[in-house]
Amino acid sequence: MLYNLIDHDLIDVIHNQSYEWQEAVKTTTQYLENKGYVSADYADAIIQSTYDNGPYYVLCPGIAMPHARPEAGVLKTGLGIHIFPQPVDFGSDLGPANVLFTLAAKDSDTHIEVIQALSEMLIDEDNITKLSEATSKQEVLELIKQY
Repeated sequence: MLYNLIDHDLIDVIHNQSYEWQEAVKTTTQYLENKGYVSADYADAIIQSTYDNGPYYVLCPGIAMPHARPEAGVLKTGLGIHIFPQPVDFGSDLGPANVLFTLAAKDSDTHIEVIQALSEMLIDEDNITKLSEATSKQEVLELIKQY
């Protein structure tokens, strides 16, 4: 299910060095914006929400799912997966993350559906390690194809 839910054009391994968290959010949401999933305001909404509420979207060490409310610029549901070579520090007690699942959910039901699908994969710490060490889009796709 997860494999079919994800637009494969929204998956990438970022090869630049380190990113500040705001820059990482803008980079990942740009993929969503370019494909018509979100408006140009979506990255700013995630950044503002982080300032207001903290990095609520850091799910576990190494994994973050930046997102904002649907009315903040979501045009259709999409999920980007981006692997950063250097972990991004969002200021979370769970530590930095180098795997970012950038979510644009049109409604709360879809939001829950995506989280459930991701949970199946992320419950196995080996999968988190494999994702964080992926060096190509194909490696990421092979892993999520199992879920």
